[in-house]
Amino acid sequence: MAEIIAIVNEKGGVGKTTTAVNVSACLASAGRKTLLMDADQQGSSTMSLGLNKQPLKATFYDFLMTDLPLDQMVRETMLESLHVLPAKSDLLGVDQKMMALPNRETILRRRIEQKLAGPEHKNYDFIIIDAPPNLNLLNINIMGAANRLIIPTKPEYLSLEGLANLIDTYKRIRETINPQITILGILITMNFASYRLSREVIKDLRKCMGTVVFENVIPNNIRLAEAPGHALPIILYDRHSAGAAGYLAVTEEIMIRLNLK
Repeated sequence: MAEIIAIVNEKGGVGKTTTAVNVSACLASAGRKTLLMDADQQGSSTMSLGLNKQPLKATFYDFLMTDLPLDQMVRETMLESLHVLPAKSDLLGVDQKMMALPNRETILRRRIEQKLAGPEHKNYDFIIIDAPPNLNLLNINIMGAANRLIIPTKPEYLSLEGLANLIDTYKRIRETINPQITILGILITMNFASYRLSREVIKDLRKCMGTVVFENVIPNNIRLAEAPGHALPIILYDRHSAGAAGYLAVTEEIMIRLNLK
């Protein structure tokens, strides 16, 4: 079975989708067959990879709530080794529908086990899940299904408060739903290296969390902000940018942490 990595943070605007899209693209460019699951009703990962979400007939909602087979939902991308399970606004209200189902905290885990069990899907090396920016039932399902978490956070003190809440939730899920889950790393994003505040926050975070914080950080880079508008991951939009260098380095660090280098 693939490594299932959820990109999570209850706070929006911390680079969660940017991380999901670009780590997935970097893994795929290294020859690792990767499925990016867009679990956010805004469909930002879907659009960032060039898909028009509105006419899509089958999305992450159908993966979660129906028996529709995976090959009727997954879409190819501009990278041969990268597929995407798209999302759109049909995810609105999915929490209420899930509440009425038995074993509601593990619906996604069971769907993954069911729909990726066939020989045509077993060769995914990675499943990356772009989680929505909250701590609702869908996010509990995502953390209940994942092997690893990557937590993007900005180097700001208010972001650290949200990080503490998320880690508390992770501990509860590890104790009650998914004892296999671990934090692969906390990723500092949108970093202004010249800002004193950024340096102080990073120093405090490393002091508190130690080596769980990735060594590499993602800079605040205009090319990263431009890339989704061109429907391209950063390594295809501008491979020589600081943003591309950051995500290539982080992806290499991920591979090392997973002993896959």
